[in-house]
Amino acid sequence: MASVNESASAQATLRAITYRLSTTPSKQLPQVAAQLSGHLWSCKDLISSPAVSAKQGNEATIAVSRFKTYLSTLLQDRTIEGRWAAVVLVKAAIEAGGPEVLSKSNAWVRSLLAILKRPDPPTTRILAVLTLTRIFTLTWDYTNLIREITTPALPSFISTCLSNAENQRCSSNELCTILEAFATLIPRHPTMFRTHEAQIRSLLLRIISSTSSVDQSSRFYTLEHRESAQSLLVLLHNCAPKQGAAGKWDETLKATVTAAHTICDRIFRSVIEDWTTTSDVQPSLNVNVLLQGDVESEGDDAVGMTRWKGVYAGSERLVALLDLLATQLSTATAGVVTVRLGLVVDLLTRLFAIRSPRNRQITVTPNQQVSKDERDALFAVLPEVHVAALALTRSLLRNVGDTTASVVQPLLAQTTWLFKAESFHAGVRTATYEVLATVLELQGPSIDRDDVSDIESIVKACCQDLLPADQSKSTVDGTASTQAGQTASIGLNPVNASLACDATSATLRMAAEALLPLCFSNINSAHIPGRLRTLMERTAVLTQHKTALVASVLNPTSNGSRVKTQPSLLPLLAKQYPHSTEVEALLRPRMPVIRTGVSGADEDEDEDETEDQYDLPSPIANGHEEAVSGAPEADHINGEPDTVLAEEDLYSTSPKRQAKAGNSEGNPEGLLEKRKQDDDIVDADRSAKRMRASPHPEVQVVAASNNAVAPEGVALQVDRPVALHDQPPSSYVTAPGPSQQTASQLEPAKSYEAGDMVDIGSDGSDFEMPPLTMEQDTEDEEESEDEVVG
Repeated sequence: MASVNESASAQATLRAITYRLSTTPSKQLPQVAAQLSGHLWSCKDLISSPAVSAKQGNEATIAVSRFKTYLSTLLQDRTIEGRWAAVVLVKAAIEAGGPEVLSKSNAWVRSLLAILKRPDPPTTRILAVLTLTRIFTLTWDYTNLIREITTPALPSFISTCLSNAENQRCSSNELCTILEAFATLIPRHPTMFRTHEAQIRSLLLRIISSTSSVDQSSRFYTLEHRESAQSLLVLLHNCAPKQGAAGKWDETLKATVTAAHTICDRIFRSVIEDWTTTSDVQPSLNVNVLLQGDVESEGDDAVGMTRWKGVYAGSERLVALLDLLATQLSTATAGVVTVRLGLVVDLLTRLFAIRSPRNRQITVTPNQQVSKDERDALFAVLPEVHVAALALTRSLLRNVGDTTASVVQPLLAQTTWLFKAESFHAGVRTATYEVLATVLELQGPSIDRDDVSDIESIVKACCQDLLPADQSKSTVDGTASTQAGQTASIGLNPVNASLACDATSATLRMAAEALLPLCFSNINSAHIPGRLRTLMERTAVLTQHKTALVASVLNPTSNGSRVKTQPSLLPLLAKQYPHSTEVEALLRPRMPVIRTGVSGADEDEDEDETEDQYDLPSPIANGHEEAVSGAPEADHINGEPDTVLAEEDLYSTSPKRQAKAGNSEGNPEGLLEKRKQDDDIVDADRSAKRMRASPHPEVQVVAASNNAVAPEGVALQVDRPVALHDQPPSSYVTAPGPSQQTASQLEPAKSYEAGDMVDIGSDGSDFEMPPLTMEQDTEDEEESEDEVVG
């Protein structure tokens, strides 16, 4: 019944959609298209059913047929608004209908290709490109649909999109949409793009070559255009014939590195480079020819980019090539490729060797044959080049992974030297933080003390970028040396994170926030200097950096030879984030209790007797080295024995308490026999009041007369202190009286006085003795004790 009602509701919804489309004027269709597309999902079961059942009858068939027919008519509408709404509804219908609607969408695909060729507004063509790309991707799971829909329509789609991209009417968003659609389809249909590879490559190189310093008579391309073009240019190696994609990828990498070295030869001519190639890179020009004329290229480079002129244009072209290398290393490939690390690292070494001479640091030797103005122009553009080089370094480390272990140390040293020279540039600081974070993720625990001293300046700058302006200034002046524990005890007010660093950008702050927790967790705390550790903790507290605070608590600093205990940020962390899951786990590290077996000092002892009498947890499992003897030890708090701890929590954070004497349910005969062998006489001045019955009886002791013998040879005197085996003289077990349970087993009318003998039941149950009178004669007790001692 429910399915019938749902089917009837879906039919009514689909009829309502068709009715509204037919009655709404074409000019108003864009206003209702989004709403109607949402209603299509309510009847997706109806339009996606392969066949109409008998219960549905002809009404469902008629409703679906009318909707598809009207949608096909609307795709060929004369008005722009009608075609725009039709494209939106076609995409929604195909996604909701699934394979059933997709298999019958050939007519819609042809209509969408026709819309691409029309002079419609860019928004209509953008929606058509998105809809066709979605149709092509949905056919990937069905071989027959690829053969019926994608194969006939994709060549026309590629040529039409390229023609629109070359046209002046192509908007910025439409060009980006076309490039992204090509990047999505090329890996799955490389043979269909092979015939258009030259045209696509020419378009992409023109986009990448466009810079602000080069005159472009055609049009201007934004940064988003260049990023999309770089991603698509890297994927063109898939179009290589006869499985030559890996070779084409390697060829592209070598061509890009060669073009970058060619630019470096020209824009670095104003300085004398202190760099020696390790990959047999040959100079592009003779030195005498290189120093003549202006800084410019003679023609297209090895990649195929157009010529440039001037230091600024050359630096922008070099940045574009470095970004292309970073994109190539970070883009996934369908097959296995060989990455030539030597080529890339050699290029990075050359770029890092030349640094801006700021802060009175002479890092380069000027070439007197070149004018000073050109050299100043080079120093002005160097930070931007180094930002791109650092981005390439990060891409190399992140994507190649552990295979870069041999080059991590040289790259880290070069990054540190570069940071000391160009830390004034916000972009250099941001890229340096990202590179250092990547290095710490890869090889942080292996960094030694010398490396930590090298990167100390980077960590300090990271803290300064996170701290507020006044706090950062005091840190630089050396006046902020307050310990983190003192800061936590003061109870600082929360600091707004958005106002912590007014002078830096959001990207710089995000990079610094990502680096600070890694400095706590991935660097050995023993290698971090005390002042640096204090600055890091202070920064985490003032900026309320939760991740850094947790990392600081989990990785406490090592005391070493210091006498003073290092404070922890746990109290402040718990105060600032009381409801956090991480804080709850730190404050209450309770795990499920693990029941441990019985462990004894001698394995030859009777296991049954040991298990019955003393069910003790293993001391080794609890992290304690001392062995447990056959008899448990008693621990006194304020002169009174505690109850037996039969089971312990292995994960308890409280100090381990000594095992107490066995409970009354066990048989104490063997224990008392062993105690009597090594029993030492205690001082006679011990007050008798401390020997009174404890409210927590642990050892069953009876009051016996001097001439009476307890059952099975066990007899103790009232109020006699019993020294435990292997216990210090200060530990005693008092003698509680018999329990009511045992007393009830004897004669009901009989009363017991001090000195009377009581028979201990064989069941070992608890019993209590009636309380002794408070008016006992101390002299009688002392005389009794003297007699025993004598």
